[in-house]
Amino acid sequence: MNTIRLVIELCLMRGRTQDFPTGMRYVWFTGVTSAVIDLFSLPAAEMEIGHVLFIASQVMLFGAAMWAMLKLRGVPERWMQTVTALYAANVVFSLLLLPFVPALSELVRQGANGVPGWEAYASLVLSVWFLAVMARVVREATDWPLGLSLLATFTCVAFVRIVGVVLAPAFGLQVGV
Repeated sequence: MNTIRLVIELCLMRGRTQDFPTGMRYVWFTGVTSAVIDLFSLPAAEMEIGHVLFIASQVMLFGAAMWAMLKLRGVPERWMQTVTALYAANVVFSLLLLPFVPALSELVRQGANGVPGWEAYASLVLSVWFLAVMARVVREATDWPLGLSLLATFTCVAFVRIVGVVLAPAFGLQVGV
């Protein structure tokens, strides 16, 4: 089956992770593509080497966290297809969210006085949908029930974000907490 169709089917909750090709070239391709698309969500003024390295580290850390989860579950052989599917889904959802980044950046800039527009709600829906796709991929990889897969997915994403906040200064980035 065509790989692009596999990704679209996965994002529509019809495709299966097991149908994805296996191999490190697919992991690398989808991981690098995911990082590049994430870079496009940055304002042009922030596209510095520190940001590039930070985003690359986040992609690698997520892959490592997924490997650890699958290793603990006793199915590390499922890592390549799982992480390929997750990186590919991130590419799709990042592209879908890209048009909303300027409005969301403005909302963040406004702080507590900001009033969310339809863009914020559309971004929320897409983000929840992406989390559901990720949980489904984790469920297929681990054979866990959907609730546990959702919790594991959310925990993995939160872990990567928390470690990212801790590591950000090493990349010369300031984190507002």
